Amino acid sequence: MIELITLVTMVAALFMGISIGASSVAATFGPVSSSGAMNVLRAALVAGVFAFLGSILQGHNVAETMGSGLLTTEIQVAQAATILFVAGLLVIVSVLTDYPMPTAFTTTGAVVGSAYGFGGAVNWSELFDIVAYWFAVPVASLIIAYVTAIVLQRYIPKDAKKPIRYLLVISASYMAYTTGAGSVGLVSGPMAALDYSKIFLLSFGAVSILLGTWMYSPRIIKAVSYDYSNIGPRRSIAALAAGGITAQAGVMIGAPISANLAIIAAVIGSGMVEGKSNNDMSKIGFTVLAWISAFFLAVALTAGIGYLVY
Repeated sequence: MIELITLVTMVAALFMGISIGASSVAATFGPVSSSGAMNVLRAALVAGVFAFLGSILQGHNVAETMGSGLLTTEIQVAQAATILFVAGLLVIVSVLTDYPMPTAFTTTGAVVGSAYGFGGAVNWSELFDIVAYWFAVPVASLIIAYVTAIVLQRYIPKDAKKPIRYLLVISASYMAYTTGAGSVGLVSGPMAALDYSKIFLLSFGAVSILLGTWMYSPRIIKAVSYDYSNIGPRRSIAALAAGGITAQAGVMIGAPISANLAIIAAVIGSGMVEGKSNNDMSKIGFTVLAWISAFFLAVALTAGIGYLVY
């Protein structure tokens, strides 16, 4: 029975990593493709490599938070399987319905809910730190993007194609790196209950994210390229730079982050400089509501399953 639960946990974790690579990492190279700096296949390759490096080099902080920091008790094998199953299930629902459910929110909610379902306890100070970081991200991202956009507008003209392409590749690579570093813990953290070394679990998460990036990036990059080309290359640079910086702050403190949380605010901030107001505020409001709902839904589902099986 234990072997079966372990297998389910590994499969669910693999699915989570592939989903993160396909969605969060791949989207970072949309502007690189739309600018013509790289073709889609090369962009997918580079995105995967930088996400892998971020996962291996800095992924341990978020992994520790998701594995032991959020709870005052150790995660059990069945508990880990439930966390990853619920988070993975919500990812599937998100893909099938276009209802945004970021893995950072769903996995954190699933870990919190598992404390109630499996007889554990939540480390409230750690959870409050994460939530405070989530609230700070949009504000910080907007400000950083605004300042970055001012600098770009002042010193780099629109027709300076070569510098713009270089900056796009650098900012996208950095965003892919920090996305990997901030997301791999969502895969490897809950797996701490398994009898494997931390290095193995971190490597497992990194490889699964790499596979997801390489397998699905070409399709995702093509899909998001129009969105980035619509806001222009300089705004894309500002958005990616701001997203990377705020994500890096989360990595340093061990807080998981959804890339979209930073990017949406960054796009708004960069648009303020160029006097553009093409942001659909009703869509943004719906997205924020979906994030909050995803967190509490994950809490409820994991707690409910725990009550039934524990």
